Amino acid sequence: MTTEGLTPPIRAIADALGADVVTAGSTADAIDGIKPDVVISPRSSDELCELLALADTEGLAVAPRGGGTQLALGNHLERLDVVVDMSALNRVVQHNAADLTLAVEAGITLATLRETLAAEGQFLALDAPLPERATIGGTLAAGVSGPLKWQYGSARDLVIGMKVAQADGRITQSGGNVVKNVSGYDMARLHVGGLGTLGIITEISFKLTPMLRHETTLLAHFDSVSGCLSAALGIFNSGVMPIAMTAFNGNVGNRIGLEDGGGSGDYGLAVRLGGRPRTLRRMENETFFVIREQTPEVDRLEDEAASLWSQLTDFGYDKDNASVMSARIAVLPNSIDKVAEALAAHNGAAIVAQPGYGMMNAHWFDDGAALSETIRSMRTAVHSLGGSLIIERAPLNIKESIDVWDYAGESLEVMRRLKAQYDPNGILNPNRFTGGI
Repeated sequence: MTTEGLTPPIRAIADALGADVVTAGSTADAIDGIKPDVVISPRSSDELCELLALADTEGLAVAPRGGGTQLALGNHLERLDVVVDMSALNRVVQHNAADLTLAVEAGITLATLRETLAAEGQFLALDAPLPERATIGGTLAAGVSGPLKWQYGSARDLVIGMKVAQADGRITQSGGNVVKNVSGYDMARLHVGGLGTLGIITEISFKLTPMLRHETTLLAHFDSVSGCLSAALGIFNSGVMPIAMTAFNGNVGNRIGLEDGGGSGDYGLAVRLGGRPRTLRRMENETFFVIREQTPEVDRLEDEAASLWSQLTDFGYDKDNASVMSARIAVLPNSIDKVAEALAAHNGAAIVAQPGYGMMNAHWFDDGAALSETIRSMRTAVHSLGGSLIIERAPLNIKESIDVWDYAGESLEVMRRLKAQYDPNGILNPNRFTGGI
């Protein structure tokens, strides 16, 4: 683009990086209704660092963007001058298949990564929504986990090294490319879930997992949430270790087109198992036994299993089921049924839950004045159970009246000190993180 009409600070960045990486901001680039002056697409970490150094000097507000699947997350931005599009930083830096390790740039998509690793019979156990668009850096920054967390852990558990561009343009590095790297502090954990408020992730090293040769998925239907969660906790306490286990209510089943989706009070439970043939048969038999103590409606899925897991992971984010308001709820696994019952009384939420580790996603599709009261009532209910509720997506009027991140307690002051240390001029996603950080 030409530099005519740009403010002097942004013109200086365009001149330094080249006009070919700078485009005018549009309404499609807006975050929470704030349109940036420009979108800049650095082609290397050096260009990203130069951009940040200039923005920091000029006091320009910067928001990093990967595939844009989690842009609704966070408090209302205080200001926005530059969106940094990370999609050009998408290389596989190093793949050591023999050691099950991988280093990639932050802009690579999860789908591309899966295809690359599948050729070696390996995978990265990170299943965020919309993998065709979601980038690895954005997924980590948003702290998103999916059903695979049940067996393989969270995003933090998979990272063994990270490079981050700080607000002043310097690169910091922690960890490395070997699994048993124990030197120094694990600084990468600061940036997983930090939404880019302390720095922009540029490169990540991961530990990988061999692909399972044999898998099966069982799908059961229940008349009540209590029956569904009793079965899930029965599996949890059995000798079975599923790859993933996801519960969902009838509002979800109906929207994704399950023949037995049922009414809003009905629940489904999907259990994904994997292993060697004899082990897999044993786990199937034991899972069937536990489920049939609560319901006779359980089937083994064949070709439709992959589609079901994709629909459950993407639910609430995909184009056909994009919600008006979504919440991420964390409670103890034995409290999920209580939260689900409370949700049932509030505007017909569609619920996708991970009973193995106590995570729930609730989605509302009707835009109404009751949404604000719904979220406050649900927070009270969740807090009474010792849990937390993060608003992942909501209308602007709600985001402007409440901290979407929930109360951070005594840790909030520590977070503010970290922000002052890493981004003293407050240019990275100002006000978007918890407590207005």
